[in-house]
Amino acid sequence: MKIKINDIESYRSPESLTINIDDRIEKIPLINGNTVQDYGHIENGDSFVVSCLFSKTNFNSILALWRARQRVTFTDDSGEVWQNCRMVIRSYKYEPRFPDYVMLDFEIWRC
Repeated sequence: MKIKINDIESYRSPESLTINIDDRIEKIPLINGNTVQDYGHIENGDSFVVSCLFSKTNFNSILALWRARQRVTFTDDSGEVWQNCRMVIRSYKYEPRFPDYVMLDFEIWRC
């Protein structure tokens, strides 16, 4: 299934989509063993790392959102909707032989 940033749809399903979980647990070494400091899972700290193909027109719309630092609504490939998210563009490249399409690597941060 395709993804969406606001109403901007990808050309096809993502090449990759990884969810990074913000689990705030830490092991603290002691002289006679270990102890654990556990602040739990912070759902608003979860993030998505996505690599996906967009048409050049849609890519330019996404680039404008990113430059304006606007918060976005992200619809993942399962159809789940995440609102009020930050978008961070990490890199992009034009597809060889298909200059009207751009492969975009970005992150979506829940806030």
